[in-house]
Amino acid sequence: MTNPSVREISSFLDTELKHADYTKDASLNGLQIESSASSVQKIGFAVDAGLSVAQSAIEQRCQLLVVHHGVLWGENAPITGPWARKLELFLSRGLSLYASHLPLDGHLVHGNAAQIALLLCLSDVSQCFEYGGAHIGVRGSLSSPQSIDQIAATLSSTEGALQPPLLLPFGQREIRSIGIATGAGTGVIPDCAALGIDLLITGEPKQAAYHMAKEYECSVLCIGHYASETFGIRALERVLAQRFNVQTVWISEPTGI
Repeated sequence: MTNPSVREISSFLDTELKHADYTKDASLNGLQIESSASSVQKIGFAVDAGLSVAQSAIEQRCQLLVVHHGVLWGENAPITGPWARKLELFLSRGLSLYASHLPLDGHLVHGNAAQIALLLCLSDVSQCFEYGGAHIGVRGSLSSPQSIDQIAATLSSTEGALQPPLLLPFGQREIRSIGIATGAGTGVIPDCAALGIDLLITGEPKQAAYHMAKEYECSVLCIGHYASETFGIRALERVLAQRFNVQTVWISEPTGI
């Protein structure tokens, strides 16, 4: 079987993750750096595209690195300093970079939120929390009520999870319905209150989240930004390994954030 090209893999992911629907994302989703490597034998997967992550991918002989947080955001920046060193490393060592940000948060099958819902055995899972005409999370229901502590315990073994997770217990203590918006998702607290969702699971809180949760009487569980966004990339690792018959490697670098 012929090894797939970077373009083949990128085209598949663009379509599968519905990148065209996410026009308001600050991230440039898709193939961000294309090296001269003609085919892909091994793909590295990571949450972030840090220099140390790229070095690890190269050491493990990857031709493609797939991440959640890429390197191209908003307006183009001058290629100087650490950005220049990073780009030089990718291109000189034959490593391409693919990123999927909000599409990988909101995807109903492979997304970060959907995969957390699967871990928690939620039923009636549907897309939730609209942003820019697309969805960035999911909601679902537990088959029987659980305490917030039980839910936190289930998620505490996630790679890089805050120990203990941050809990803002200002709503229901017995949880039946859950909303999930990964990363820095506390901005959807008002949406949870409006939808009657008992608990929001997210990653990293902003300072305003405390009073927002208190005033909206919404319980919030923060497991860490990094931890909440390992799920979608790990799902893509499984998908690409099966579809393209390539080797894969997970590059772990928890940030503690």
